[in-house]
Amino acid sequence: MGLQSIVKAGLFAAVVACAGPVASAAVVYDSTGFESPKFTAGANLAGQDVIGGPWLKDPGTSTAVVSTVNAFSGAQDIQVTRVAAPTGNTRWAVTKPQAPATGFNVFDIDADVRVEQATFSGGTDFGPAFGLEAYDASTTPLAPKLIGSVTIDASTGDVLYQATGSRFLTETGTVVSRGAYHHLKLEVDFTTGKYKAYVDDTLLHTEPFVDSGIVAFTDAPISTFAASSTSINTATGTAFFDNYTINVVPEPTGAALVGLVLAGLGGRRRRIASIA
Repeated sequence: MGLQSIVKAGLFAAVVACAGPVASAAVVYDSTGFESPKFTAGANLAGQDVIGGPWLKDPGTSTAVVSTVNAFSGAQDIQVTRVAAPTGNTRWAVTKPQAPATGFNVFDIDADVRVEQATFSGGTDFGPAFGLEAYDASTTPLAPKLIGSVTIDASTGDVLYQATGSRFLTETGTVVSRGAYHHLKLEVDFTTGKYKAYVDDTLLHTEPFVDSGIVAFTDAPISTFAASSTSINTATGTAFFDNYTINVVPEPTGAALVGLVLAGLGGRRRRIASIA
């Protein structure tokens, strides 16, 4: 699973050298709520925000459109719709290569996400999943490495993360409502080599980086993909994204670190492998 297809298509072929040390907490990217004039209502997300982005899309056939329906705040959001096809797994991202720096090794990717209820015939399958991922393409631009992910299963409401090494989608043990907004956060910590999955400001799980050899941050896609090996051709669903941001922040220390460790929860492995 990843943005390999984007790279192979040439969109990410020119990944630049990682930025220098970060002197203080800083905004890496702010969608400003996907509002006008940076984003045009009714237009595809790909190509929007030319100055801050632009947003790029892989060759997947699902859609992401600037919407005026169901915004969490302001007037606009992004409506992502997964199509029922092998090519339905799709990602949209802005490339923002950043090197971690001493004391500022933590990257936060945040978004408000409303996943609509998806229903399978017989109610026996999973997905699709909607949410956030993070990648490092700084040393392997043709095969970006997955740092981590936090997504919501549209049929079950399970909040999911991906397991180290295998990329198995795994349940955090938390289920959220569909048809309502939830705040997703993916925290990437280069000091510990782990990522954290949050929903509604609650830490659900801490996991070592999914792929090995992660050294930097390059992009954090808005993603949709089938959540099981049997639903790749059938998983359809819709979600709305608002207030997407990427920030680099000071590392937590002392008691804060202890609290984060104690808050981690285990999850149950699903019956699927990585979905590319």
